Amino acid sequence: MKGKACAALIWLLILAVPIRPQENGPASEPSVLALPLFPASLERTGIPLTRALGEVGSYVRNGYALFGLEVRSSDGQEPIVSLNLQPGNSLGDALRQIMDQVPGYKFKVVSAHMINIYPVLAENDPQDVLKTLVPEFNAVNVDPGQILTRPEHFIPELAARLTPKRTGPPQPSGVVGSVLEGVNPRVITLHLKNVTVQEILNAVSEAMEQFPPEDPPVGWIYTCQPDSNSPIGGKHSWSFLFCAPRTWKEAASGPG
Repeated sequence: MKGKACAALIWLLILAVPIRPQENGPASEPSVLALPLFPASLERTGIPLTRALGEVGSYVRNGYALFGLEVRSSDGQEPIVSLNLQPGNSLGDALRQIMDQVPGYKFKVVSAHMINIYPVLAENDPQDVLKTLVPEFNAVNVDPGQILTRPEHFIPELAARLTPKRTGPPQPSGVVGSVLEGVNPRVITLHLKNVTVQEILNAVSEAMEQFPPEDPPVGWIYTCQPDSNSPIGGKHSWSFLFCAPRTWKEAASGPG
């Protein structure tokens, strides 16, 4: 009898303790992570992280996601992952499967469509290039692809960070991109204050939501190959990432 009473007490204590939902799990899933994938298997073995993200993004249905990726690599090579996704999986399922294979990295949903993926060590690293503060950023009629692949040409604070020999404080950025209109008629205009380089790149990708269906928005990739002997901390490179499905505009607009 005494044993039964103890067992009952233990069960009462268990029931009294609230169970917290897992972070980024289904119970607390941001809507973009809950988006379904195309109802077919997606299986890949040993592919680069950026390719995996691009393929997963193209499988998204009823919406779309954009990825902003920071890669730190001593040899200049990005992480290698595999995919084993089946009908019924969501974007969140896919991302968790990928991140489980990339120790030291995490992802964070920063807006309705934008997801940043980065090394954990970069999160609180004040020397991280993406954390460079920009008091004012102005881009008028600029090809967004140019900003994502050559951000230092549009952000003086970033140029100063990557060229330490320059003297004097950088001037507020003001870039007019009309000269690029003949190359790419799809342009954006942004006016931002008190932001980081990372926030600028996110905003540039998101600004492409205004484009027509045949011009899907793209994400961005920043790769750093650290070098303690380099005056700018290593080798830095930038590129964009195709990750929106062909149905992105239809899904974003919704019926009617």
